[in-house]
Amino acid sequence: MAIQKIIELDNGITVKYHRIVSINKITNNTNIIEVASYTDKEKREKEVEYYKNNNPDQDMNIFIDTTYIDKEYDEEETIEDLYQYLKTIDKFKDAEDI
Repeated sequence: MAIQKIIELDNGITVKYHRIVSINKITNNTNIIEVASYTDKEKREKEVEYYKNNNPDQDMNIFIDTTYIDKEYDEEETIEDLYQYLKTIDKFKDAEDI
């Protein structure tokens, strides 16, 4: 599961493939969403292959921009709910499910 939206970062790099890496639910306080953004889906697939093969001689050479988003605590939220939430905030507004 992921979302797609073209975003140009302050450093000039363009990312367009975004996935939730982790959700940290701090009880009765906040939900922290960790989002990894890649230049494209192929780079994400290259990362998956890198970890699957576990070959230390292989270079991964993948740019990943990480964003942490705090939102109000909700014990019942699922990852699907959080992808929908991402599409409501400015950075990911109008992103498409992929």
